[in-house]
Amino acid sequence: MLHPESSEADFLTLQQEHAKAAIGRAVSDLKNAVGRSVDPRPWMKDYPWATLGASAVAGFVAAMLIPSKEEQALKRLAAIEKALTPPPPRRAEPEEDVGSVDGKRGAQDYKSGRSGILSAIMGEVIGAIKPAVVSLLTSGVTAAAVKPSEAEMEAAAAQEDAKHGTGRDGSVEQA
Repeated sequence: MLHPESSEADFLTLQQEHAKAAIGRAVSDLKNAVGRSVDPRPWMKDYPWATLGASAVAGFVAAMLIPSKEEQALKRLAAIEKALTPPPPRRAEPEEDVGSVDGKRGAQDYKSGRSGILSAIMGEVIGAIKPAVVSLLTSGVTAAAVKPSEAEMEAAAAQEDAKHGTGRDGSVEQA
């Protein structure tokens, strides 16, 4: 209680002490209430089957979530093994072609910012006509390699003439 001659500061100090005491009582009451509500013994008296089922479910969940000592030891062993054996160095992947016919490479380059819209389009155009150019070059090289020489052509013509019975000038020979 305050003395009639006390100041406002004394009043505020007294109010602060009362507030601390009230908060302390509220916290201790809350702890007691939580302790009573967590204690399964009164619940077991009132609701035996529900308490038994809840404890069985809680035990099953704990068994599933908490690893056994063996599992913990295996995890530690795997971590040690992984630390002792570093992974092999990664091989550099070969560069892909400039363009692709399926349209994925140019779009990926454009989305990632590695190329502009025109270079993406040109890459796709080059990728689309590349098979035709390769085919033309292949057929040209093959035709040049297969083309008979002048002497081979004359020998083949003479053979045909002999078969049909005609001369070089186209006249029919008489036998």
